[in-house]
Amino acid sequence: MITVVYDWGLDDSVHYFMTLEAENYIEHGTSAASNASIAVYPTFESLPQPVRHVFGNQSWEEEELYFQSQGDQFFYLMPYYNSNADRLLFVLHTNYELSNNEMVGLSVGEIASLLALTIVVLTIGVIRNLGWSLIKPINALHEWNRQISAKNQNFTSAAPMPDFRFNELNEAAEQIRHSMIEINQRNDKEKQFLRVLSHELRTPLAITKASLELINKTKSQLDPKLANKLNKIERANANMCATSEVLLWLWSDDLTQFRTQQVDLNEIIKQEIESNQYLAANKSVNISLFEHEVFIEANPVLMQLLVRNLVRNALQYSADGNISIDFQPDSGLTLINPIASQDSSINEPNDYGYGIGLYLVTTLCEKMQWECEIQQNMEQFQVRIKTIR
Repeated sequence: MITVVYDWGLDDSVHYFMTLEAENYIEHGTSAASNASIAVYPTFESLPQPVRHVFGNQSWEEEELYFQSQGDQFFYLMPYYNSNADRLLFVLHTNYELSNNEMVGLSVGEIASLLALTIVVLTIGVIRNLGWSLIKPINALHEWNRQISAKNQNFTSAAPMPDFRFNELNEAAEQIRHSMIEINQRNDKEKQFLRVLSHELRTPLAITKASLELINKTKSQLDPKLANKLNKIERANANMCATSEVLLWLWSDDLTQFRTQQVDLNEIIKQEIESNQYLAANKSVNISLFEHEVFIEANPVLMQLLVRNLVRNALQYSADGNISIDFQPDSGLTLINPIASQDSSINEPNDYGYGIGLYLVTTLCEKMQWECEIQQNMEQFQVRIKTIR
């Protein structure tokens, strides 16, 4: 476009000056001496022979600018009506290739480069606009998902869902909403189930405990075998009460029930060792317990259940030998017991072998944000609970 406009301007300028020369010739009878590249000829035959050769004798339009070239010369020829002679005169402008090369313009390579740059810029703009048009609704979906996840307790099917522009994103959002509704419904069912289960478990356990306490008052009158069985029933009832209570608390996921206070860890371990000593009645087991006092901030019931399961597992599944229970501020609570070689299920790798006991221990540690490490080899089993304070 720059080249074409320049050529138009050049032609207009040449036409203008050639017209001035023609008018000056008509008025004065000679060409102006100020412009050597423009000459006026009264007839076509008076033009130089090379000019006549390149243009040829043709029908001419008055004041029309004609252009031809020969070698390094460029000729502009304009017929102009001479009112004095009642015929056409011819104004000739001669230009050379040297001056033509100085014209403002772009080469083919420059034009190709400019077009390539323009296409690249337009492509980048289109890609950016397309990317933004995709990223914006995706970000909106992410923000909406974050909001409903933060308040999923109150999320219902009646909650409005925004339009994310694309059908695929709207379908994904609908699936998320459907999943959230389904999860809330299942949570509600689980909470209802826990409320019913809590009542159904606690009531018979409380009745059994009360009945055992009444029977225990006449324990001295019972046969020794019956008294021994009564002791087993009492221990089983106590374990069942504590286990069911904590299980209900854990599944309810209500952290407000876990009220903490200063608890003497050494005293709790001693009580549980004494209460569960019967598990090692037929074994030669020596228990090594740290003697210094350790007070930690924890829920006493949960802490007692945690220690109870650790001690019970150590006594029940230990081989003859030494059970070590130690506490250090930097390493936490560590319990090590030898493994009974005849129990193949315990010796299997990656198998606690202790049923629900260590499952409750690890779950309680998660609730109290403690780190629980369990290690096992062919000779001993070790449980370490860190970050106890």
